[in-house]
Amino acid sequence: MKKMIFLLSVVMLAVTSMRADTYNYLNFVNSNNVITQVGTKGLRMTFSNGVANVTADGKTAAINLANMAYMEFSNTQVGGSTYAVGDVNGDGRVDIEDVNILINIILNRDDGSAYDGRQYVTGGTIVDITDVNLVINVVLGKN
Repeated sequence: MKKMIFLLSVVMLAVTSMRADTYNYLNFVNSNNVITQVGTKGLRMTFSNGVANVTADGKTAAINLANMAYMEFSNTQVGGSTYAVGDVNGDGRVDIEDVNILINIILNRDDGSAYDGRQYVTGGTIVDITDVNLVINVVLGKN
């Protein structure tokens, strides 16, 4: 466990030194594809007993490292602080409705403004087939 925490610390230092200041948010994605998002202003992390205690923008979050799948920097704010990856409409489920929303955004039938950034499933700044594929894989239990 100490090796994992050390390795995570080294990775974080490397990532943050690679222009983390150009991003507004840090997303922690757990094994259930649930994102906990924190701002990067004043970002500080400490590690203790398998938990990353993250402080940023005057708020603190405790992230269980054993359940964490990955973390990523983003400029897209998610609605609220936690949501399931692929839950575009925010109803608490990742299902075919979310896939349909993404397809409608791609086909310009929906401008996507009602989804608070949740439509950018892969963390990009546009909605494309990659976002649709990720949500389909979540629906099918492959991700």
